[in-house]
Amino acid sequence: MRIKRNDRQRNKGGRRYYQAQWILIATFYLCLPGPDATAQILDDSTKLVYGPTTTQYTTDEQIKYNDIHFQPIDTSIIDIHRVSHTEESEQNYQNLGVIGTAVRSMYYKPPTIIGVRSGFEVYDPYFRPVSDFRYYDTKSPYSRIGAAVGGRGRARVDVGFNRSDSSNFNIGIDYRRRVADKQTSSIGRNDRLTDSEGYDAYLVYHTRNNKYLIMGNFSRVLQKVADQGGVDTTGSYLNINAPPAYFDENANVFLDNASSSFKKRNIHLYHQFQVAEPLQIFQTFDRTFEENTFKIDNMGEKEDAYFDRFYYSTDTTLDVNTFTTTRLKTGVKGTLGKFFYQGYYQLRDYEFKYSWAGLDTLGFDSLAIQTEGLEHYLGGHVRIALNEKYQLKGYLEFNLNGNQRLGGDLLANDFDAHLVIQQYEPTFMQKAYQGNHDFWINNFDRTSVLHVEGGYKVRLKQSSLRPKVQFSVVSNHVYYDTLARPQQVDGSTTILIPGLSYNLRMAKHFYLTGEANYSIVSGKTTEAFPMPPLKIHANIYYTNLFFNGNLQVQGGIDAHWMSDYYAPDYRVSTNQFHIQNYFNVPSYPLLDVYMNIKLDHAYVFAKWNNPLYLINQEGYFTAPNYIGKRALFDFGFYWLFFD
Repeated sequence: MRIKRNDRQRNKGGRRYYQAQWILIATFYLCLPGPDATAQILDDSTKLVYGPTTTQYTTDEQIKYNDIHFQPIDTSIIDIHRVSHTEESEQNYQNLGVIGTAVRSMYYKPPTIIGVRSGFEVYDPYFRPVSDFRYYDTKSPYSRIGAAVGGRGRARVDVGFNRSDSSNFNIGIDYRRRVADKQTSSIGRNDRLTDSEGYDAYLVYHTRNNKYLIMGNFSRVLQKVADQGGVDTTGSYLNINAPPAYFDENANVFLDNASSSFKKRNIHLYHQFQVAEPLQIFQTFDRTFEENTFKIDNMGEKEDAYFDRFYYSTDTTLDVNTFTTTRLKTGVKGTLGKFFYQGYYQLRDYEFKYSWAGLDTLGFDSLAIQTEGLEHYLGGHVRIALNEKYQLKGYLEFNLNGNQRLGGDLLANDFDAHLVIQQYEPTFMQKAYQGNHDFWINNFDRTSVLHVEGGYKVRLKQSSLRPKVQFSVVSNHVYYDTLARPQQVDGSTTILIPGLSYNLRMAKHFYLTGEANYSIVSGKTTEAFPMPPLKIHANIYYTNLFFNGNLQVQGGIDAHWMSDYYAPDYRVSTNQFHIQNYFNVPSYPLLDVYMNIKLDHAYVFAKWNNPLYLINQEGYFTAPNYIGKRALFDFGFYWLFFD
């Protein structure tokens, strides 16, 4: 593999930034070696010419699959006002109404891991996975600073720094923070509902002849949540006879003393050596640690009424579960003309630990499944570039326990299709669990799935439409029932989701973008796949350039609507969403009015969330008893530095 890098580029329009930028990023310089005296690029007028075109990146996947191409960083102003995970996904994820709360995908997706998994996944979106890391070629130090502040103590901070010490070595660090105060039953400012803190570091190095390459990253997140259990308007669990009281800021909540925390960290290393032009040897190492904790320091009247099961104590709760995996993958790969191949063997060591204050009065250890062991995998990946417009990919992985994953992708300029045939293991949480309020041991079969999705883009002058479809047949699916306990579907369920994505130019400078999805579920136990029958997202906005292109604005309305459905409830003691049949979450038009402004490399946005709340004084629900955003104002900025 030979890494090709773009030539250093000059930009006559570059200019110096104010002295303030050096103060903001000085701490990063103190932590890193001093720059080479020849590292800066100056034009004849001594103006700095660094910018987005001199700061490019590639990804972990592109390096591993010999598809390396460096691309400039994204400097678009479009939709920078979206600050939460659900907003960024165009509301394709369900949360509990506040940034930093538990998250689930509304639509079924087969897992990428066919072996053992912990089952604690509701906070995974706040963790940065290996696939999200970018490896830069920066001709100069590159820094990113962003912050957003909103009503009711909601805030977001993103800081990053990256530099290349030479043309073949790069290092970077990032820091992230998400906080939100309690939206209901709060005692005042800084009465936190959620607090998420994460950081990571990464580097890449290759020899000048590209014979050897090594890259790695470290990522860590700590998520803390005060579990209120939703709004209780009557003081009686599951009684919803007075819906308007849900939106009272001083409304009662189910729990006062419960909290959860989720800690996850991962170390990832990858290196490869080129033996010959079509042959490379590679190795990957990953060490992952997860810890999930649920606790109640003092069991009060609310907690006694909320929980229907107490297995160990009626005074306090301390459920701690950890999951540790070590993965070592070794293989060969290479490129022969338009054909790429990869084959590997992978060894995965795992250990899952259940505990409740060290007690096991129910004899769980003698009854439960095996919680530690080794998994052996064999797999491969191929890619054929049929021509400049079409590319075909295929992959296969199976382990000696009998699980497998077979898939393929057909990619073209305007068409894409994806196929997955898979059999995978139920999670540890689904197989067995012990806690103060939950206990089960199950003998579940493996889940099998046939999953197909794709779409075709129809170009209409300066607009486009993309009809799309997702089709899945899932057998032996495991879900959590109305009692929040895992059950397995005895048979197959079919999911069909036709949809339409659109990007329309309505008039000069006016655009309409978004998507619409219609869901059809049939077969066995259709209630195990709760999703809204119809969901529509539309973003109508005006965008334009002013002052010779130096100022760009985007202003518009982000609109979202979905039909009413029995949205999954949330069990705080196990951190699991489960089906329910008592609360039909009503449809509600959610509108956010925003303005985004870009001046050079500085971005500013302002957003008015859910102004309809001021009219009817009733908001919307994201889950049973969990309310969404009231009418709140957000403000934020992002700033990119290239020297």
